[in-house]
Amino acid sequence: MARRPISTAAEAAADHRIRAFGVLLTTAGMLERLAGAVMERECGISHAMFEVLLHLAEHPEGLPMGDVSRRLVLTSGGATRLIGRMEAAGLVRREPSHEDRRSTIVSMTERGEQTLVDAARVHVRTLDEHVYQPLTQAEAAAMVSALDRLGTHAREVLPPLG
Repeated sequence: MARRPISTAAEAAADHRIRAFGVLLTTAGMLERLAGAVMERECGISHAMFEVLLHLAEHPEGLPMGDVSRRLVLTSGGATRLIGRMEAAGLVRREPSHEDRRSTIVSMTERGEQTLVDAARVHVRTLDEHVYQPLTQAEAAAMVSALDRLGTHAREVLPPLG
């Protein structure tokens, strides 16, 4: 069945697809704000810093700056500023790549590792309280599966940030 194109503002506001996407974005934003505020207050790091530390934990040899940028969906300038703040806080170090001197490798320091462990404990407590307790196990599993599929699709069709 073909759908009629939206022709009025009222139809746009009432469209279930538009409303569902708005709910997704609003809820994600509120949960990120909530989790980020707890992490900042209790651990002294932003959620973006936490994400960098998680990626570096998966790659103890370090990651090129470009990989950090792509994994966090940041511009290269945004990633450089974030890593600069993390380096100033003693969480990461930057070194020239041994393979390509034009590339910089970011790796986690011991302080960064301990900060990640502390922040992960706080984050899991926050997630349990504000994401997993309000949902049944089946709802949580379905949500994660659906969001993972959407994320995979988006990564496949989006060009990399410059």
